[in-house]
Amino acid sequence: MLRILCQLIGSAFCLVGLVGMLTPIPFGLILFVIGLMFLIPTTPSVTRSVRWARGRSGLFDRSMHAVTRRAPAPYRRVLRRTEVGGTDW
Repeated sequence: MLRILCQLIGSAFCLVGLVGMLTPIPFGLILFVIGLMFLIPTTPSVTRSVRWARGRSGLFDRSMHAVTRRAPAPYRRVLRRTEVGGTDW
């Protein structure tokens, strides 16, 4: 039940984040990353997809790396799962 709730919340944050990235003030990236923090631990396919996207887009990888460096320790651990060349912990 908790896993499904995390997936729903994460999906909602990602959707709002994508829409928010199209606004003049791109606050959507923050919401998108919050959504990913809910989805990465609960959905292995999202982890693989984010890792693939980070490998394909240097801008996305640099953005995720910057967020990872500034995030608190528990969140860093989640985001490090998606680093290119990283391992699944």
